[in-house]
Amino acid sequence: MSGKFYITANGYNSYELLDADASFIFKIAKIVTEKFHFTHANPAVGIEQAFMDFVKDGIRITLGWDTWSGCFVMAHDHLGNKYIEEIGNYLDEHPILDK
Repeated sequence: MSGKFYITANGYNSYELLDADASFIFKIAKIVTEKFHFTHANPAVGIEQAFMDFVKDGIRITLGWDTWSGCFVMAHDHLGNKYIEEIGNYLDEHPILDK
């Protein structure tokens, strides 16, 4: 499974795995914390959506899943854009996520 990069309405990077189910956020959360050294902040879970914010050096990104977009990770400012690119490229290069 590979995803696609998008630019959000606010002009920042987003990476989406449209066919991923909700369980993928936990696989990606592990990568975001262990490989990219972000820490968890402010999880929110609902019936049709789940979101987790992560922070590192004052940079906030959001990992989420909803019924419309599938699984996604997005930046909240220009500093987060490079991490979204790195995370998306990492996910594309590691087929273990297909399991």
